[in-house]
Amino acid sequence: MSETVEKRRSRFSPKVLDQMQELGRMISAETYGENGPPIELTWNEIEERGHEIGKLTATEFDQTEQRPQAKRFDEARACPQCGKRCSVSVKHRDLEVRDGPAGFSEAEFHCVSCERLVTMGGVCASFKVAAQMIELLTDLTWPK
Repeated sequence: MSETVEKRRSRFSPKVLDQMQELGRMISAETYGENGPPIELTWNEIEERGHEIGKLTATEFDQTEQRPQAKRFDEARACPQCGKRCSVSVKHRDLEVRDGPAGFSEAEFHCVSCERLVTMGGVCASFKVAAQMIELLTDLTWPK
């Protein structure tokens, strides 16, 4: 087995690895029935199916991790411009990711005083960090 596969496996507990193998068995049983895969099935077809499952699993994992992260922004924050409290809401949209479109949730902060909307683009960061990021990427500066 290649060093890369061993390195990937080392990131997970034996319990998770067992669950991954069980998922493989479940998908195989659902796909091919109780007799298992046909004898004519080629390695290329097996690998193709594995990668399809891997891509879908990656997308589901991304969404599973990212949605609760966006929901953690459940309280008002200080506006980077005027310092007053901003309300927060979580917006959902489709995002094009490495393996195709996926649902995406991100926090949006709205300041009614200066009519400013700040989105974090999925990045968990304070307004101070967001302001620093914006300053680096644009010619805007926030009052200190």
